[in-house]
Amino acid sequence: MTRASALLATTMVTSAMSISVAIAQSPPTRPLGEPLIKLEDALLQWPLSAADARYGAIDGRHLHRVVGDLAAIARRYRDAGHPQYWGRIIGTSADEESAKYLVDRFRQIGLSDVRLQPFDLPPQWMPRSWEIAATVGDRTVKLTAAQPAYASPATPPGGLEAEVLWAGTGTEADYIGRNVAGKVVVITRGPQTNIPLAEARGASAILIVNALPGNVRNQVYPVGTSVPTFMVGMNDGMSLRDLIIRAGGETPRITIRLDAALVPNLKTATVWGTLPGATTETIYVLAHRDGWFEGASDNASGVATMIGLAEYFAKVPRTQRRRTMIFLGSAGHHNSTETTGHATAHSNVSGTWLVDNRATVFAQTALFINSEHTSTLSTFLQVGPNRVRRVNTYTGMQWYVGGPSRPKLQEIAAQAFRAFGVSTYAEPESATPNGEADGLWPHVPIVQVSDYNLFFHTEEDKADYVPWTGLESATRAYAKIIDGVNRLDLKDLERAPQVSPTRGR
Repeated sequence: MTRASALLATTMVTSAMSISVAIAQSPPTRPLGEPLIKLEDALLQWPLSAADARYGAIDGRHLHRVVGDLAAIARRYRDAGHPQYWGRIIGTSADEESAKYLVDRFRQIGLSDVRLQPFDLPPQWMPRSWEIAATVGDRTVKLTAAQPAYASPATPPGGLEAEVLWAGTGTEADYIGRNVAGKVVVITRGPQTNIPLAEARGASAILIVNALPGNVRNQVYPVGTSVPTFMVGMNDGMSLRDLIIRAGGETPRITIRLDAALVPNLKTATVWGTLPGATTETIYVLAHRDGWFEGASDNASGVATMIGLAEYFAKVPRTQRRRTMIFLGSAGHHNSTETTGHATAHSNVSGTWLVDNRATVFAQTALFINSEHTSTLSTFLQVGPNRVRRVNTYTGMQWYVGGPSRPKLQEIAAQAFRAFGVSTYAEPESATPNGEADGLWPHVPIVQVSDYNLFFHTEEDKADYVPWTGLESATRAYAKIIDGVNRLDLKDLERAPQVSPTRGR
């Protein structure tokens, strides 16, 4: 299974589990009461202990402004003529603007050797426009919340038209006795969804109905198909289902047009900044700058945490900073490397360069913090009334703290998470959660807490779904971890390279 398929499957499983709990426990449908207070003011803030009072200088409300700034960059790109496929997209003007933003912030903080490390990108998949409509008789339903899966092939210039076939979750059982050839297959998203099987059965295009209430656009990674494939909002999907039901035996037809191309000669960059310490030993903090839609949690929150750490340690006298700190705003991974036929691989040019040069870059590295998805509002999917409920706190996090052969690092990190109320799953991951540290964690002492939330890669990943309290807690915990690691020698953090565990890839 590819990284993209694994992430998609994980999200499907999470959504399905939420649905099953809600069905079992949801009370009769009632309207919600009027809010008593603004959610922003009702968020639960973890109190500081006297021993950790110094970390009070890290202010979550202040960090949240960074999230708003980066979300605004994405919206400016959208409003400049990119209403459907938008965000801080690698190789675009939004990418360039976010790099400049980070350069300016690093210089304001007082980091030295602030610079851009440029990278040439392979041809990048860029969809220009698309539209989908279903028609039967004189009735037409337009699917306004459809979003092509990343790297989906374009349709012919005039589009394609075919009969629709509703195929449940797209398993073998759903196709028994049914002719799929040449049809547009519609499947619903769930833990058992099999997307490539529709193409294997002869589908000319595939529509995947999202499980989120409302009509939310969802940009997903490549799903392993070579026919036009789209995520579709739930409301659009239910309208299409109702059209099929009411057709009276007549089969609706769907028209799809997708204009997409591989664009060559694009560029991106990693932003570097250095905070010199008392020695040449290093601590790295990395956050990827890119993201789909506003990308508030993914990954404006991580950039905000990185900036917060730079601000905090820049105020510590150099003689008290045992190690030199290096901050990286990487280009990110929401893009492609190369396309041969219809096979598209993920690109992480910044991360790939770091992996390729790890022997020199990390020769004296005590710690690498991957600052990714550091704060997301806790939400619950309530199926009875079909709505998402917000909670006045942040979510639980996947976490990785150097692996079992680094017990001292594990202890430091676990204590820091508890000290600042960073909620984590009961068990740590066997490797870093998916992201920028994918190729580095077997070789470098890495700490990462990340949430892949309900609105992951959707247009609802907005700044108001990034609680400032979560930013504050995660950033304070990372600062405490850095202080703890600075009391250890490099030999306490070394280990033989670890073999990658099987993670469903």
